[in-house]
Amino acid sequence: MTIDEAREQIKKLEDYIKLVEGYVPETFEQYAIKLYVLHEHVARVANLLNDLGFRIGKRKVIGTDVSDILRAKPTDELHELAVKLFKQNKKMVKGR
Repeated sequence: MTIDEAREQIKKLEDYIKLVEGYVPETFEQYAIKLYVLHEHVARVANLLNDLGFRIGKRKVIGTDVSDILRAKPTDELHELAVKLFKQNKKMVKGR
């Protein structure tokens, strides 16, 4: 790796951090997206959403609900990132 490549990597990571830290979720879907980017685990995100008091109708949030949000058409930059991470994680699980 050259110095220029390292600088480019650092810049990408700094941009990633700014995007995630600057994202202020306002809806259930946005909370799910941000939590997925932070944790990259569907079931853990569902549990965290339940802990935050979110419900779908009268039932608790389950992993499938989070997966459905991640499969939906991206609505913003963080959602695009979450979809990309979700697809990468699915490929890794399939490869086991």
